[in-house]
Amino acid sequence: MKNISIKDVAKIAKVSPSTVSKALNNHSDIKEETKKRIKKIAKELNYTPSAFGKGLKKQSTGNIGVIFNKTQLPLSGNTFYSRVLEGIEGEIAMFNHNLVLQLMPEDNPTDLPKMVRETSVDGIILVGVFLEDFVDRINDLGIPYVLIDPIKLMKNTCHVLIDNNYGIRTAMDYLIKQGHKDIAFICSDLNRLSFRQRYDGYLQTMKKYGLDIKEEWIVTGGVIDGYKQVVKILNQNNRPSAILSANDLNAIYGYQAILDTGLKIPDDISIMGFDDIEQSKYMNPKLTTIRVYKEEMGSVAVRMLFDLIKKVSINPINKMIPVKLIERGSVKKVGDK
Repeated sequence: MKNISIKDVAKIAKVSPSTVSKALNNHSDIKEETKKRIKKIAKELNYTPSAFGKGLKKQSTGNIGVIFNKTQLPLSGNTFYSRVLEGIEGEIAMFNHNLVLQLMPEDNPTDLPKMVRETSVDGIILVGVFLEDFVDRINDLGIPYVLIDPIKLMKNTCHVLIDNNYGIRTAMDYLIKQGHKDIAFICSDLNRLSFRQRYDGYLQTMKKYGLDIKEEWIVTGGVIDGYKQVVKILNQNNRPSAILSANDLNAIYGYQAILDTGLKIPDDISIMGFDDIEQSKYMNPKLTTIRVYKEEMGSVAVRMLFDLIKKVSINPINKMIPVKLIERGSVKKVGDK
């Protein structure tokens, strides 16, 4: 007989695994009606939390720390990292552990949070941008940890990564197969591993097809204002037929810039993103993009972390999460009327 998991309960209840976990643990941010419905479904399915935790050492704290820094705040408004957190929370619940969330108050923090200093967690998941010195200090304490989408690859560390290079090359192949040869590219900080890999993928594909790389159509840097950068590209005498953004957010800002310039998407210019955040499917037209499986990134990180805690695996592992082309309505086939 199949063991019932928290995901089975979540599927029937039509909620996320994290909501099931909160309901079963009587969290105050879940409505009573929802709690009762979830508990009823769990009882009918004879669901019990994962017994995995029983195999942990008795000195286990029962807690897993998850640390974000200021660049991901507020999580409620960040549709990328909030989905990563949802995957983390649901998977931690399956291991019968508690999530201890730490939102670091400063960029590139150097001070270790209390839960790390006091070793009140069994392991730590670091999400996003952290200085190598900060990671080294955690490593020195001997606490198992995993990095998700880091600023760079760290030595002797387990990482969960996005297949960025393949994703951008897939996007470029798609645009070129639609007849586009004049393709602009907007990308954020190239010091970040994800954006550097996406930038490299753009250049590689342009060279692969023998297309002209026009520097005036390439925008990179720290904090990119998608609106201003798209206006700048569109105001040039020689306008591209398509714009590829290394993330959906700047592509979405670009929508308004295109409209304000008096152009239509995709009739006058095509635009494409990367990430497949929630807003992308509500744009008009809906944004063609590269899907990143954000919840899976969180789930995989938790499983890797528990392998480290249980010493199932002690060697650094890089887990690459695949991506997928999502074709919607923002790219026109050149020659279509």
